[in-house]
Amino acid sequence: MNRYMAIVIAGVLSGCAAPAGPPAGPQFDGSYAGQNTLIRGWGYMCGAPSYSERLTVRGGRFDYQFAVNPPRTAPIPVQIAADGTFAAQMQYGTEDYWPWSRLRTAWVTVTGRVDGGTLAATIDDYRCTRRLMAQIG
Repeated sequence: MNRYMAIVIAGVLSGCAAPAGPPAGPQFDGSYAGQNTLIRGWGYMCGAPSYSERLTVRGGRFDYQFAVNPPRTAPIPVQIAADGTFAAQMQYGTEDYWPWSRLRTAWVTVTGRVDGGTLAATIDDYRCTRRLMAQIG
């Protein structure tokens, strides 16, 4: 296994945060579809400026597919709290190319809320911030 993948796996296993309150049951379960839009950052490391995204909530949790080094992704497990809020984080390994190539560790956070059939999330890492707005359907 290469060193980059080892760091990603370690981050997935150790970097997840618990929700602020008691975990949600099935009240938010369903398939959500919407737009994932870049609001800070640029270039191939941040991905497309906007794209359609679909995710499934089961048992009050979902996996957000984070683009570690596009096109490679890693799932971030997200648990929704009973009040609809969520916050998760993951540490991952990536490579900086400026001023010289080097391996670095960084954090990505996924925060947001499910309310009235709308899932709103902000995904933030050291390079980029994305906003996901999705409706249950």
